[in-house]
Parts: sequence; C-alpha cells; structure tokens
Amino acid sequence: MRPLCCAVAALAVAACTVPLRPAPGVQAAPPEPNSPPASVEALAAAVQTAAARSDHESRAEVRGDLAAEASRDAEACLAREPQAAACLYSRAVALGLEARVHPTRAADLLKTMLDSLARAAAADAYYDEAGPARVQALVLIRAPGWPLGPGDTEAGLAAAQRAVALRPDYPPNLLALAEACAKTGDENAARDNYTRARDAALRMPAGADREEWLNQADQGLHRSP
Repeated sequence: MRPLCCAVAALAVAACTVPLRPAPGVQAAPPEPNSPPASVEALAAAVQTAAARSDHESRAEVRGDLAAEASRDAEACLAREPQAAACLYSRAVALGLEARVHPTRAADLLKTMLDSLARAAAADAYYDEAGPARVQALVLIRAPGWPLGPGDTEAGLAAAQRAVALRPDYPPNLLALAEACAKTGDENAARDNYTRARDAALRMPAGADREEWLNQADQGLHRSP
C-alpha cells in the first residue's frame, strides 16, 4: 500500500506541474538560496520548479531536499495569501512531494493534499486549467480505498467530470476523465475520452507537453478493448 501511495503522489504531482507555466516575467526559482521570492506568483513557480526537478531526480536525498524546499515556498505563499488558489495548489504539490519521500506518511499526506486541492478549487476552480479538480480525480482513482487510503473511484470520476466541464478542450482533463471511466468499468466512455484527448492534443502547439499527452492517449487507446 505504501509504495502505491507514493506512486500516486508522484503521478498526481506531475499532473499538477507538467502543464503549469510560470506567469510571464516571473522568476521560476528563488534568486538566492534560502531567500524565497516575494510574490505569490513567484513562490508558486518555485514550487513548480522543485516538483519538475524532483520528477526527474533519482537520488532520494535530493528529492528530500526538493520536497523541503517546495514545502517552505508553499508555506511562505500561504503566509502571504492564505486563501489564494495558487498557494493552496502549491501546498498540494508540496504535499505530494513529501508523500514521495516519506512513504510511511503517504496515506495521511494524500488526504491533506486532497483537502488543499478542495480549498484551491473553492478559491478558483479554473486555476491551472481546472487543475484542482483534475488532480483530485487522479489521487482519488489511483490511491487505495478506505481504510488504507483516500481512494474513491466514484468521487474521482465526479472530479474528472468537473474538470472537463470547466476546461473541456484541455487534454490532461480528458485524460483524467478517460482513466476514471476505465477505473469505473465504462470502457466505451474511456475510449471516447482518450480519443477526445488525442484530438485536443493535436490542436495544441508542438512541444514536449503535446507529445506527452499524445503518448498517454495512445497508451490508453491501446489498453482499451
């Protein structure tokens, strides 16, 4: 159960951070060690940068340092604007990184991550292209269910549907809905949404994100009967 929770955290963090871009003109990382950026936008970008680095880091000690850095920046963001969607979302990302490096606490950290995502959605449901609902969906459909974890496939399906209702043409939302449909046994809907995700990705500008979305859609279609 613990390794699965860690995998859920890693994948959910990737869903938070891969599509996210720093605001124009905002520095993506602290300019000096131990000197956090002054603005909410820069702090959120710094958390994103730490998560992106962690996603490609194999050394456990470095992932631990990045998780601690992200946590500090997320808390600094919340200290500035406790109800800002960017800060609440960043806290969710930081909690996912913590779950990855602290497997014995992963289940509890994922529950707190879901709470932060719910608060981010209440503050701004459209943040990061409906990111709060999208990441809620991924955690809920991938985590173990009660009593081992916060997983709930039906709730995950509902969250994915909310994300698509808010941003229907954003490929990661359609991919999350397709995965949720597959987990709830609706293979026809899963296949339809993987196809929609692929078509939506093809309409996006060329780049690494589009290639990743196309790859995920193709893998989902390959798995579908």
